[in-house]
This record gives sequence, C-alpha cells and structure tokens, in this order.
Amino acid sequence: MTAIDSGRQIDEARRLYDAGDLDAAAAIFATLAADAAAPDQASAAVGLSVTAERMAQTLLEENAPAEAADLLLQALSVPGVADAARLRVLLGIAHLEMACAEFEVAVEAGPDADTAALAIELLARTLPLRGRDADAETVWRYGLDHQDADLAAQVEMRRGRD
Repeated sequence: MTAIDSGRQIDEARRLYDAGDLDAAAAIFATLAADAAAPDQASAAVGLSVTAERMAQTLLEENAPAEAADLLLQALSVPGVADAARLRVLLGIAHLEMACAEFEVAVEAGPDADTAALAIELLARTLPLRGRDADAETVWRYGLDHQDADLAAQVEMRRGRD
C-alpha cells in the first residue's frame, strides 16, 4: 500500500467517523492499524481506539453490554491499538453490566434460598460499582423483606459481613 492510498483511506475513515458511520470507520481504522507497513498505522490505531470507545459507550447506554464487550475484544485484538488500557476498562464495565443482568435473573429464578441469597448479595454489591447505590439498596431491601424467612435471614447475614 502506498502512502497516498493509506492517506486516502485514513481520511475516508475520519470522514465516516464524523458522519456517524462508526462501523465503516472502525473497519478502515482496524485494517490500517493492523498493517505494519501502513504509513498511517499509528494514526489508525488511535482512530480505532477512539471509534471503539465511542461505539462501546453507546452500546452500554443502550443496555447492550454483550455487544459492547464483543466490539471491544475485536478492537483489542488489533496489534498496536492505541489506549488499550482504556478499552480494557470499558470491557470490564461491560462485563460488570452483564454480571448484574445475570445476578438479577438468578434472583428472580432462585430455585432455593441459598442461591437466591447469594445472587442478591452479588447484585447488591456489584451495583454500586456502576454508580447505582439506590438500586443496590432496593435489592438488599427486597431480600431482607422477602416472604421466605430463610432467604431473608441469609440476606441479613450476608449484608452484615462487610
């Protein structure tokens, strides 16, 4: 690839990004970032990082953490992607969101008091990591006020062990 071709491609990727076509921009940035011979490899690596971050944040806002995680893993698989640490933090956030969703399902489906109490504790302790303190208190209250006395007692014991 010549410097002119690479320059045109990176300009096109930037134009697509500015126009909001993030998927197309990310594809071009990823191709250029993975090409060690591309003269714009470093710029493409930065472009890929910025684009992936924006896309992942949008997916998280749309309550699609699994899609955000997949996207971030793809970006992180490109050698030399810029700001990998920031992308990894976003990946961790996506995993926290997925964990919260799984804990919530487990609370609702809890086949026994032990499993439900564990799921309540894990959900209530994870939610504050996402800035959802009020939701965490609601989860604790749900467990403490549960009609199943065994479940409520287990939740009380679990909440007390800070």
